[in-house]
Amino acid sequence: MNQAPAHEAVPVGDPRTAPHVSGLALRRRSDTVLACAAMAIVVLLLGLFEFLQLDLRQRDGLRTQAALVGRTAAAALLFEDATEARTLLNAFEAAPAVSSAQLLNAGGRALAQFRRAVPPSWLERYGGHIATEIDVLGTDGQVVGRLQVQAWRAPTWRALGTVLTAAVVIMALALGAVALASRRQRAQLRAADARTRYLAHHDVLTGLANRESFASALAQAAGSGAPAVLMCVDVDDFKLVNDSRGHAAGDAVLRTVAQRLQSLVRTQDVVGRLGGDEFALLLRAPVDGPTTEAMAQRIVEQLPRRIEFEGSSLKVGVSMGLVRLPDDATTAEGAMACADTAMYQAKRAGKGVWSRYTAALGEAQRERLALVQALRGALAREEFELAYQPVFDAEGRLMSLEGLARWHSASRGQVPPMQFVPVLEEAGLVADLGLVLLKRLRMDLDAWAEQGLRCPPVALNLSSQQCRLESQRERFLQQLCTLGLTPDEVEFELTESTVFEDFDSPGSIVRALQSGGYRLAIDDFGTGYSSLAYLLRLRCAKLKIDRVFVDGVARRDDAALLVETMVRVAHAMGMHVVAEGVEKEEDLFKLQALGCDLYQGFLLAHPLPTQRVAALLRDGGNVSPPQPAFSAPRLTRTA
Repeated sequence: MNQAPAHEAVPVGDPRTAPHVSGLALRRRSDTVLACAAMAIVVLLLGLFEFLQLDLRQRDGLRTQAALVGRTAAAALLFEDATEARTLLNAFEAAPAVSSAQLLNAGGRALAQFRRAVPPSWLERYGGHIATEIDVLGTDGQVVGRLQVQAWRAPTWRALGTVLTAAVVIMALALGAVALASRRQRAQLRAADARTRYLAHHDVLTGLANRESFASALAQAAGSGAPAVLMCVDVDDFKLVNDSRGHAAGDAVLRTVAQRLQSLVRTQDVVGRLGGDEFALLLRAPVDGPTTEAMAQRIVEQLPRRIEFEGSSLKVGVSMGLVRLPDDATTAEGAMACADTAMYQAKRAGKGVWSRYTAALGEAQRERLALVQALRGALAREEFELAYQPVFDAEGRLMSLEGLARWHSASRGQVPPMQFVPVLEEAGLVADLGLVLLKRLRMDLDAWAEQGLRCPPVALNLSSQQCRLESQRERFLQQLCTLGLTPDEVEFELTESTVFEDFDSPGSIVRALQSGGYRLAIDDFGTGYSSLAYLLRLRCAKLKIDRVFVDGVARRDDAALLVETMVRVAHAMGMHVVAEGVEKEEDLFKLQALGCDLYQGFLLAHPLPTQRVAALLRDGGNVSPPQPAFSAPRLTRTA
């Protein structure tokens, strides 16, 4: 079932675009009217100015013509020669604009007149007239008569029309050139406007509804009270893809997941990207239990397990949590919180699965949040302590201690590490715990030293989450320096393979510790991501064999073979081998026969509080070594 992107770009002509298109049309029409009005005003002002100039020029020309005729008319006036006067006035025949003229003697009587015989044109008839009158002077300077001349204003209007036509044509051409030049700009503006409207509702990378748009759809669904289902989807191990293959590969994964999600939902459903590797689906009515579960199962199963990128294959999976509206939540915020809770439950269940929100799950989440708050307070008050589990050699001599975090809460009592450590890791508080434990170790070492007791090196776990960021690495190394913890006092066990990812980089915490002389151990070797390549590159001082190989090694030939191989490889590289989780004497004897160097487990000693460690150190720190014979005495345990 294919689905177009939620809040897709609306095509022109769609009724939904009518207000926007109408607004653009009105703005364009308004701009055109303003431009035309401005041009009309310019033309009118130009016409008025040009009319005044042309009218003045025609009047000056008419006066000049009249003056020329008047200079030669004095004799005709003095001698009352009407024939000569008419001849003089006929000179105006050469001036098309002159419509009539008359020569008056000194008494005001008309001596001669000129009137153009050709009928006037329409423009001459209705265009108006101009007139001028000059005095005709005799030789002695006395006025002997008067010349009156009248002309049509048609030449002025014709000239004005020519000027205005030219002006209008020039302006029209200019406006046309501007319109042509701005067409591309207008197209770009329209595209930018459409892009802005698109981005207001869509995620740039995937084309899905963005957080705001999806939240609006979810709020509408929650407010309607109709049945709906919210699914929160998170890409598993997405950070690993980004870190190992780069952001281009991560973007390819997100785009592929988005396309696949769209193809798996119905047309009425909404798919959105909330940010990072988090997606959300809103299943609108009709929805029921079987439909929802089938959809959830289809999503976790049919999303691409592999994505091809630049010739290689990337593994992809998702974890998902779902919540029903209005059964489990009645608001958009509540639905998102519940779906997140269910999604994280799916993550904890092993990833690649989906989980539905329940009241019990919500209660567990609230308890988890309360535990996080309590842990924050405990870290601020430095309530954490260390219990120390001894590590012995084959002769029962105490060679080192492993410091294990313990928390005794005033309100919760003794909280097992398996309860609070995962919560600290999920909340990103492991780095703070590491700093507190370094300080606690310094205090314990000083307390034993005051009693005159010499303690062997104490091993502390070093998690990748403690030193993932540069600021965390700097704080950790600064704490070591401030507390004065030397390589003779503390060593570190690398508990996760991901801590090895940066050990070739200049800021590697592994290289920094090794350059400072601190011994490192690979913990839980043989499980997870551990590999022989790490042994070659890290060159640690110790290798700790995971308890899964140690437990029952005396009766399991396959486990014995693997342990023997690990021992030989480690010894060939100059590393001591520590068997952890030793709980049976027969396993201890077998491990000794296989060549293990050091032993740790409940058979030898449980984790001890500081007071018991002091007693152990005061007694010499040794245990009676067991003998692998029928008459061998039982091993004396320290517990």
